[in-house]
Amino acid sequence: MTIQLSRRRLLQAACAAPAMLVPSLLRAEAAYPGKPIVVKVAFPAGGPADESIRAAAVVMKRSLGQNVLADNLPGASGSICAMNVLRGANDGYTLLGTTGIDFLVAPLTIASAKYSPDKFRLAGFSGISDFILVSNPSLSFKNVDEVIAYAKNPKNRPLSLAHWGPGSGPHLVGADFQARTGVRFLEVPYKGAAPVTSDIAGAQVDLTFIPMGGPTYGMIKAGRFRPIGVASKARHPSLPDVPALSEYKDLADFEYSQWAGVLAPPNTPDAVTARVVEAMNAWVGSPENRTRRAVNLQRAIEPMTMAQAQAFLSNEHTKLTRIAKSLKLAGQ
Repeated sequence: MTIQLSRRRLLQAACAAPAMLVPSLLRAEAAYPGKPIVVKVAFPAGGPADESIRAAAVVMKRSLGQNVLADNLPGASGSICAMNVLRGANDGYTLLGTTGIDFLVAPLTIASAKYSPDKFRLAGFSGISDFILVSNPSLSFKNVDEVIAYAKNPKNRPLSLAHWGPGSGPHLVGADFQARTGVRFLEVPYKGAAPVTSDIAGAQVDLTFIPMGGPTYGMIKAGRFRPIGVASKARHPSLPDVPALSEYKDLADFEYSQWAGVLAPPNTPDAVTARVVEAMNAWVGSPENRTRRAVNLQRAIEPMTMAQAQAFLSNEHTKLTRIAKSLKLAGQ
């Protein structure tokens, strides 16, 4: 009798043990975040990506109930910062703030960028701007059909297309445009966006793809850029008369944007990632974001689930990898 009772109690205790662990596990997950969070920003302080991530961090702090601190670690197209976050703990207390194209393409162009972009977990965008094809003011192209017709006429001089270096956003967008339309431009690489802006306005080069935003809009309104088409699904509300490039037969789904966002490192627990996604969605719906978007003429951002965010990252990675490989970009 005593032996049977003892066995019964042992079995009851064994069955109760997992149930007793469940509340403690739930408390451990619910405890995130229990201390300040650091977002490692892959670009210098004061730049557009840094400013948007810092603005988002203010709202993230309200949502998460903990300080969210930005720590800049620039270099090598953001890959130094990405590698630093990759080597850290995947507990949600060290996140990556970077720009999409640089983050996704760096492993194909920089030998030391030894990470798989699609293994990171996108939490959300701090800002997003569509690329727009513009010409210098001396050219009379009214739409993309006129550009293509001119470029395909062997009697005309080659049109030049400026971008800011191999593997940069404008380089990849321009490459896909040429591949899909069958035109060939004389590509002119620059070291950064500023000299491209200057030489387009000064009619030293013919065309470029540049992110839409306040400065670009100002150059268009001042007559120093001539807008041809926006690389998006829909027209930009600030330029309703400028077509979306995807309206054209050969450019269906031609969508390219410069986005900045926050990502968690690979293998971050789902519960932790979900809280960061929730915080980024709080930023998306905040008055601060609406004001910033209006000032910078950025595309409206929609809240995303974890699955939607990861699907976007995967699709972007596939698209940009295809273009980069077609260009045979080599690691440096």
